[in-house]
Amino acid sequence: MKRLDLILIAGVLVLAGIIYLVFLGSAEDGGKAVITVDGQVVQELPLDEDTTYQVDTPEGYNIVEIKDGWADVIEADCRDGLCADQKRIHKTGETIVCLPHKMVVTIEAGTENTVDAVVG
Repeated sequence: MKRLDLILIAGVLVLAGIIYLVFLGSAEDGGKAVITVDGQVVQELPLDEDTTYQVDTPEGYNIVEIKDGWADVIEADCRDGLCADQKRIHKTGETIVCLPHKMVVTIEAGTENTVDAVVG
């Protein structure tokens, strides 16, 4: 390899590291799991309370478990079962999706963005 090739490869690796730190490494732990079915919110579960929730849809059911600050689909009767095979989640923006049941579990921040004061 030529010297210029090595410099180019090193530059790409540094850029990839920066992108990782900015976008993925800075994700915060979420405050709640929001469950939607066909785009409609059906339940919000705080991540700091261990619980199990069954999501019933016309196509079937999913069981979502909140445990130790993590959300996971532990059981589903969909034909492929991919949602139950997905890793558990806890950082803001992470999702678990069940396409056959049109169900999505999304981690969101626990606090709402509100206006502190209006100056004018």
